[in-house]
Amino acid sequence: MSEIATKALHWTRHLTDEGTGRRKLALASFLESTIVPIPLEILVAPLMVANPKRAWSIAVVIWLGCLVGATLFYALGALLYEPFIAPLLTWLGLAEALAGMEARLSERGAFVALFLVSVTPVPFQIATLGAGAFGVNFFIFIAAIASSRGLRYFGLALLARLLGDRLTEALSKPLWKVSAAIGGLAVLWAAWYFAS
Repeated sequence: MSEIATKALHWTRHLTDEGTGRRKLALASFLESTIVPIPLEILVAPLMVANPKRAWSIAVVIWLGCLVGATLFYALGALLYEPFIAPLLTWLGLAEALAGMEARLSERGAFVALFLVSVTPVPFQIATLGAGAFGVNFFIFIAAIASSRGLRYFGLALLARLLGDRLTEALSKPLWKVSAAIGGLAVLWAAWYFAS
C-alpha cells in the first residue's frame, strides 16, 4: 500500500468510525458549500480509497453537509439580499458574478443552471445566494443541488471502489497539476457554456 493510502487509512478510521468524525466530514462539506472554495474531493477521495467499504457512508455524510450549507445560503439570499448580501458582494467585487448568475438562471432555467454550476468548478456560493435572491423555487433548487452534488459525491465513491489506489495517486500529484487540470476543465466548460 502506498504511503498516501496508509495515511488516508489512518485518517479514514478517525473520520468515519465515530459520530465525531462524521460530524467533521459534514462540517467540511458545509464549509465547502458556503465559504471555502476548495473542492472537497481532494480531502475525501483518499478517505474513500483507503476504506472503500465506507465510501458510500462518506458520500452520504458530505452530501447532507452540502445540502445544509446550500440551503443556508439560499435562505440568506432570499431573506437578506437587499440589506446585506448585495452590498457585501459589491464590496467584494462579485456583483457582476451575481448578475451573470441571474442571467444563467433565466436563460437556461433554474434547474439546468444550478445543476451545471454545482457539477463544475464555478463559484457554488454565488449560485446558492443568487437562487435565493432571485426567487428560484426552493424545490427546484434543492432538486438541482441534491442531484448534481449526489452525482459528484456518489460518483467519487464509485470511482474509489473501482479504482482504489490509482485514484489516490492521481490526486497526490503536485498542486499545480491538479490546479491546471481543474482550470482546464473550467475553460472547457466555459467554452461549451458560452458557445451553446
